[in-house]
Amino acid sequence: MEFEVAIPSPLRSYTKGAQTVLVAVATPVPTLHALLDALDRDYPGIRFRVFDEQQHLRPHIQVFVNATVQRDPASELPPRAKVMFVAALSGG
Repeated sequence: MEFEVAIPSPLRSYTKGAQTVLVAVATPVPTLHALLDALDRDYPGIRFRVFDEQQHLRPHIQVFVNATVQRDPASELPPRAKVMFVAALSGG
């Protein structure tokens, strides 16, 4: 199953500047975790910027699946879902 993924500016160096990429997930039940694995297969290194060493989403990353916030990596993705990663900005 293929998913459209919107990539935030801070991660576009991994996608050669692409704002949106199509990612094929080959698991029978596509999950957010499987999507990240497939994204990292196509764009090496991006997964570590989204997931930490304990396989949790990093606190400064929000994930939207069809405009709904999703933080559980085990959550199933509906067919043809649009996934958007948003990187929080910080400053002082």
